[in-house]
Amino acid sequence: MHRLIPLLLLAAPAGAAAAGFANGVKIGEVTPDSAVLWVRLTAHDEAGNRVKQWTPEAPNWTVPGLAGEVRFRITANDAEESRTTEWTAVDGDSDFCHQTTVDGLEPATLYQVVAEARTGGETGDETATFDASFRTAPAADSETPLTFVVSTCQEFDTSDDFENGHKIYRSMLELDPAFFVQTGDTLYYDRKKPLAKEMATARYRWNRMYAFPNFVAFHRRIPSYWMHDDHDLLKDDAWPGQTYGDLTWEQGLKIWDEQIPQSDKPYRSFRWGEHVEIWLPEGREFRSPNTMPDGPDKTIFGEEQWRWLEESMRGSDATYKLFLSATPVVGPDRDRKKDNHANAAFEHEGQRLRAFLNSVPGCFVINGDRHWQYQSVDEETGLNEFGCGPASDAHAGGWKQDDVRPEHRFLRVKGGFLSVRIEPTRAVVTHHDVEGRPVHEAILTP
Repeated sequence: MHRLIPLLLLAAPAGAAAAGFANGVKIGEVTPDSAVLWVRLTAHDEAGNRVKQWTPEAPNWTVPGLAGEVRFRITANDAEESRTTEWTAVDGDSDFCHQTTVDGLEPATLYQVVAEARTGGETGDETATFDASFRTAPAADSETPLTFVVSTCQEFDTSDDFENGHKIYRSMLELDPAFFVQTGDTLYYDRKKPLAKEMATARYRWNRMYAFPNFVAFHRRIPSYWMHDDHDLLKDDAWPGQTYGDLTWEQGLKIWDEQIPQSDKPYRSFRWGEHVEIWLPEGREFRSPNTMPDGPDKTIFGEEQWRWLEESMRGSDATYKLFLSATPVVGPDRDRKKDNHANAAFEHEGQRLRAFLNSVPGCFVINGDRHWQYQSVDEETGLNEFGCGPASDAHAGGWKQDDVRPEHRFLRVKGGFLSVRIEPTRAVVTHHDVEGRPVHEAILTP
């Protein structure tokens, strides 16, 4: 019955006069001199049918798109002149989304952004606007301390504030972080109805999630980096070539590319001043099948990404080199899981990865995917890993609170997020609960 939904959500009803940006503006892939700006033109300025119960006849949080044109105005703080991008048409082929890279920016500078829309062509008036702002990354020689935040595993139906969206977004915003990393499982195609077994329902799940007011308020101010994992591409433990109902792997990638600000490569690194560089590897697009026998040829990263990883991490002079992973590297993980570097299915590459990361001065791991918070230290190499935990308490589980293993330095089977404070002489890694209260702190020195 979920196939009824696309007919309701592809576009605004005929004759609709309103226009809006119900999904707000996303600011991604920020560097000292560039950013990627994203917007989706919608029929209204907020979601409709904002009720908890979903039914095929009356889907909740409906956010129909609207055909028209969009552009951005970008102004440096206190500057008199603005830069304006070209009007760009949006339609159902791209789910009414548009993104553009803005370069030539100045480091550590606050920029004001206004998204504008029109539906009447060159003779049409502007029919909607939405303001946002972001600060570019500092130059590589800047010693300014900074704080960033990390999250994972957010599901629409396990939101702890159904009117506004997950509480962590309000809690993270109160910290005024320099940036945010979403480490994957941004949403779930394969949990709860409507199951996203074709493109229109998958898009619907993106549209309603990012119409939550807490999400809109957070992303209009905080530059972000998104990593994808299995549930936000296709289904649990997915690898290339698989399908989920009628949804193909290629369609899953297309939708991801529509909904999230993109870089040229799915694996990339970003420098934030003298003391921190983050690496965002890609763990789905190049992997071997999970069912393949383990050995030197079985891989999650692939040869090209391994070369990039080794060369770029060894070549960096940042004090702290942070490896952010969509899945565990140290763990421990459950024995039945077979799709990450912490378990036996990829043991050969996992050992190689832990040894390499531990050989990089100032390196530690932050990971998503697991539905509990933890700090673990690999017994063989001494590599530190911090699991940020799921986005709500209702999403926590999969591990028992009293199952403390030798690797654990901290274990909490609850939701929340992670913050990292980078200073010249130390990195302070803090687990927070969903309200933002610290529940664990670790201090690492170079």
